[in-house]
Amino acid sequence: MRRAASHALALFALAVMACSLGRGNGLSVRRGDFEAHLLLTGELEAVRSDDISVPKLPQWQTSIRWMERDGAQVKKGQRILELDNLTFVGDLEDNRLAAVKAADELARQVSDNAVQLEEKSLAVEQAKNVVEKARIDAAIPPELLARRDYAERQLALEKASADYEKASNDLEAYKKSADADLAVKGIAFAKAQREVKTAEDSIGSTLIRAPRNGVIEVAEHPWEGRKFQVGDAVFVGLKIMSIPDLSAMRVVADLSDVDEGKVRVGMTATCRLDAFPDLSFAGHVLEVSPIAREVRKSPQRRAFRARVSLDRSLPDIMRSGLSVKVQIQTVKLAAVLLAPRGALRLDSDPPRARLRNGREVNVRLGPCSEQECVVEEGLKEGQRLSAVEAPE
Repeated sequence: MRRAASHALALFALAVMACSLGRGNGLSVRRGDFEAHLLLTGELEAVRSDDISVPKLPQWQTSIRWMERDGAQVKKGQRILELDNLTFVGDLEDNRLAAVKAADELARQVSDNAVQLEEKSLAVEQAKNVVEKARIDAAIPPELLARRDYAERQLALEKASADYEKASNDLEAYKKSADADLAVKGIAFAKAQREVKTAEDSIGSTLIRAPRNGVIEVAEHPWEGRKFQVGDAVFVGLKIMSIPDLSAMRVVADLSDVDEGKVRVGMTATCRLDAFPDLSFAGHVLEVSPIAREVRKSPQRRAFRARVSLDRSLPDIMRSGLSVKVQIQTVKLAAVLLAPRGALRLDSDPPRARLRNGREVNVRLGPCSEQECVVEEGLKEGQRLSAVEAPE
């Protein structure tokens, strides 16, 4: 029994020594394909969406009276948003009274014009008759009348002609004046009607319906850092909610400014939803913003905005805002020399590799991953290496 125990102990010691030698001397330079990746965090967004904004209203600002809940499934034509319209209702009543008053004034002007025109036309006809009668009297030869009677008849003809001309001029002047007054009243009436229609349209536009079937996504308040709520003050043109097209989704991610230049348009990517980690989606980088901006949740950090396409979309599970892990392939090299990082001293300048005999040699390295580095100069394929001590 004692001999068997000693034998087992010896075997265990040999196994430990073998493992120790394996850890120290099992490192070597090999030739193979190299890939490096960069992990980003982002969220889903729709490529296309129907935005619901505050419509054009007579007043610049209003408030949210009622809104559909975030994430609700809606049908085309369904009520999804109501804005406060009390001011517009009051304006509508005032505008309608103004329109009735303008219509009355226009009708009164038309009636007055007709009466005055009739009177002035009658005065012209009467003056014309007087002229005709005076012309007949003045046409009697002077040989048949006394000189004084003849002169009086000529004077009467001149006076009648002057009165006729004056009546005719008054009639023409009144026609122009009446047309101008009627045009002014007509403009006032048309303006009142437009204001009534504007108020009616404003009241109608405060009730907004879904332009198509889809899921409601309530937008974030630009100053409060939260989603819009009932009672919030809003202004014309401000986006309140949207209905995204879930059949075409993409990822928007933050690239830290310390990684500037590592990600370029066209690079391949693999995306995984945090809510469904077993599902992966291939894609490629669509764009990278040229300027880094402050990260909203960490104002001290700055990041570039990167957009990544997806090879497919799953409308049943995908929603805008779902968090996504994005693994971007930044480097892909074929048939290059690779050395394990455990045998490299990367904190020196230039980097050094530890050989199996304990000697260290300078090397020139290319890109590195978590496990390996590309060797450009200083080592040969198959060369055995030894692990370096971890820095204290």
